[in-house]
Amino acid sequence: MEIVGPREWYAALDVLEKEKGIAILLGATDTGKSTLAKFLIFNLCKRGLKVALVDADIGQSFLGPPTTIGLSLFKSDPYWEILLSPPEIFFVGSTTPEGHFQIHLKGVKRMVDKTALLEAEAILVDTTGFILGEAGEELKRKKIDLVSPQFIIALQKSGEIESILNLYQSNPIYKIIRLPLSDHVQTRSMEERRSYRTSQFQDYFKYSIIQELAIGHIQIEGEVLDPNGETLPLDWALKINSLLIGLKDSNDETLALGLIKNYFEEKNILRVSTPFREIERVKTIQLSSLRQILVYEDEGS
Repeated sequence: MEIVGPREWYAALDVLEKEKGIAILLGATDTGKSTLAKFLIFNLCKRGLKVALVDADIGQSFLGPPTTIGLSLFKSDPYWEILLSPPEIFFVGSTTPEGHFQIHLKGVKRMVDKTALLEAEAILVDTTGFILGEAGEELKRKKIDLVSPQFIIALQKSGEIESILNLYQSNPIYKIIRLPLSDHVQTRSMEERRSYRTSQFQDYFKYSIIQELAIGHIQIEGEVLDPNGETLPLDWALKINSLLIGLKDSNDETLALGLIKNYFEEKNILRVSTPFREIERVKTIQLSSLRQILVYEDEGS
């Protein structure tokens, strides 16, 4: 479905078509970054370019499930919503970058580096709406420095990210493009955002099966925090029903997500619900502190 944007969006489209390269999208929550990303993908593909999207909006992603950074290549066909390739994912383990800067930045860098192998002509990096305060500014600054984009595309309501843009204004390496918001952008409540994440998880785990992992032969990364922020012992953490985990291969690549169902400590066997079938490829489990109860599951199972 074609997205109609303000005339300034079409001017930015012309620049990206001509100069190509990496463009990072910045903006607060509810400024329409994902809408802009879809607009650019649709129109750049329509003009014959190969476009890659790194979807780093881990709370409201549309490539892959929440808690992950997604990467997909969109080829020169306007019906990208139907024909997009299955996304690769990188498990961050959180729906917000706060407290997870290091792994979030690692995932963004890894996915952007992969676009070179895909021979993408235009690379879009969609980001979270976490921009305010020293922490938000620090994250965006580190992300820009890490991926070295040719373009910084800013969506603003009233100059709220000028403090970030001013850091790069005089640097000729970066071209800053300030864009107005689309009239079609809608504000979503916290409950609507939570509902969207739940729906995305339900869709992801729809065709899951129970798989068994021999923990003795698998590396375990990360930690699980209790409500007070204290780290739980590993044997306690592995007994948390519906704890969200990442399943990774020997190359540290995320294969899929899983939900812990049972841990048989005496046998060192972990039963996991996951849509991933090739369970023998799993060499590392990455823990998170999130539980995801799906509506069709029995929480007491």
